[in-house]
Amino acid sequence: MRILLNIVLIVLLSGVIYAQDNNMDPTDHEIATWQFRSISPSDVANFLSNEDNVFRKAVKSAIADGRMRHWGLLRKVNGNTSSGHNYFFYNGFDKITDLDNSPWGAGSSFGLKPVKSAGVLGTVHTSPSIQVFADNPKPGSYIVVNYANPKDLNKFIQLQNDVWKPFIKNFINDPESSLAGWEVHRVVSPTGNAYNWNVATIDHYTSLSGAMNPFPNGFDWPEGLEEINNLLPNGKFTRSVIYEVVFYEGPDASK
Repeated sequence: MRILLNIVLIVLLSGVIYAQDNNMDPTDHEIATWQFRSISPSDVANFLSNEDNVFRKAVKSAIADGRMRHWGLLRKVNGNTSSGHNYFFYNGFDKITDLDNSPWGAGSSFGLKPVKSAGVLGTVHTSPSIQVFADNPKPGSYIVVNYANPKDLNKFIQLQNDVWKPFIKNFINDPESSLAGWEVHRVVSPTGNAYNWNVATIDHYTSLSGAMNPFPNGFDWPEGLEEINNLLPNGKFTRSVIYEVVFYEGPDASK
């Protein structure tokens, strides 16, 4: 995700592609698929083996061919992992038409191990609006996804760019800080009143302790933050969840 994912941070710095409106910097891909999975404990070992040893080959081929930019598998660290999802895939594509030529279903299935609980709980498509990563890339093993449902989505994203971005960029470029990157993703689909988030901010961290406590030395809130919070129900995100980056593939990095 520059994107969600461990060493992914290094990848994301490899080249920007998509210009944004309203004085926003370019992002390195246009569209992404988030797929949420529920894997039972007894299936986890086989599930991870299949992704690492079988499906990763198709991903590498698609990235080499330019049909895909980012692939990551993330494990949910906290929140409901019993009846909710406990893993999610992030697939980033240079352009929206690449969705018509994805790697899934391609390549050999030789070596697949049985997984009975590979249920897909939901899929979301997003478009990155803002991406910030360290000038000297940091490895990031964890992310925090802040799901939100602001009443004015466009204003929320613009304020994130104008207010939060200058503030958080200083920490991201501080070699002593655990922050390694930050993104804002607009939900493209699904949409409507039945869904409780239409945007997500993503914080990248070098450690779990950093994800738990990103500002151990304290800080002063940036001016204008209240205007952002006023756009959110009760002034808060819908939920904030920590994920561990398990696997990642990109143009210049692999985990």
